[in-house]
Amino acid sequence: MTERIIPVDVIGPIALDLTMNTGSIRVVVDPTLKQARMVLTTEATSGPSADAIRDTTVSLNGQNLRVRVPDLAGGMSGITTVSRGGYTMTFSGGNGVQIINGNVHITGHGGGKVFVNGREVTATDPAGDAVTPISAVVHLPAKSVVAISTHTANAVVTGVLARLEYDGTSGMLTADRVGDLEATVTSGSVIVGEVNGPLDISLTSGSVNVGAYSGHHARLNVTSGSVRMAATSQASGRLSVNATSGSVRVTGAGHLNVRRRVTSGHVQIS
Repeated sequence: MTERIIPVDVIGPIALDLTMNTGSIRVVVDPTLKQARMVLTTEATSGPSADAIRDTTVSLNGQNLRVRVPDLAGGMSGITTVSRGGYTMTFSGGNGVQIINGNVHITGHGGGKVFVNGREVTATDPAGDAVTPISAVVHLPAKSVVAISTHTANAVVTGVLARLEYDGTSGMLTADRVGDLEATVTSGSVIVGEVNGPLDISLTSGSVNVGAYSGHHARLNVTSGSVRMAATSQASGRLSVNATSGSVRVTGAGHLNVRRRVTSGHVQIS
């Protein structure tokens, strides 16, 4: 296993700016914690995943922590994502994939290797320098803020964040409670239990679900996909909905100042 502890030599809440395109991200907000800590791990001791952890760039400026985990070998440039019925397929580089009579044929500049959950299972090279998933685990004091940029990593946030910015091409984000939420979603899904501050959602595909919204300004910009949100009696101010396509359903919003612009799709606000 390869492990790297990211030093955070400041006391109190921090602003974490994390870019990590694949793997898994777990953020835990602990109100009893005085100092943030972060660890990157992968099962491999050598190869692309281990190298990516060693090559991760870190900068700390006051309470601002910036972490950039480099892409694994093969990269993620030239991405095409197809989402249908809750399933997502992502293609990048290569030449292509063919399914003929139940057999999967893979061709590409990377040698046609096969990976399942990040682990190489290619019959001709079962060991080698396998690409194993990278895991980022972050423990934060209360009142911290986080910005996550990713392609396919799944992210889980437990506890209460003061602010969460999320930019995801695919994958899933789940969070318990946040103050402010700004999410740009190209595909995949975002599930947030509670939002108590301003809410700004830009959805191209996939889905966004907000269990309880209590903020004072919300903007939902939907090109495709679906948004489900329940406003509480504590919510106030304006709710702006701009839907080019897709589906939007907001309940408990009868007391809000609603502005809507719908090109197509289905918008229901009650």
